[in-house]
Amino acid sequence: MFKYSCLVVSLFATNCMANDDAYMQCVQDYLPRAEFDAAALVIKQKCEAIYDDSIMLPREKARLQCQLDSASTAKSEAALKMLMENCDEQHDFKNHKEKP
Repeated sequence: MFKYSCLVVSLFATNCMANDDAYMQCVQDYLPRAEFDAAALVIKQKCEAIYDDSIMLPREKARLQCQLDSASTAKSEAALKMLMENCDEQHDFKNHKEKP
């Protein structure tokens, strides 16, 4: 039994390290593109949310990725706010229309 519990802990630790590496890569890829402090903060928050080991629906991950991409290209705080709202609307379940 002890052998199996060590295996589970080992797999969990490896997964955490992989996500930490992915989080750091996300920050390194997107943060240099930030043009102001609010965008940098959003980038950090979205990278954390995407790589925090929680289970999320594909639509939620797509929304976070949309916000991450948008934050890295926003030129002003007003634009950032509108882009975040656009991603929220684009990936909202209530706005989702089934394809025929």
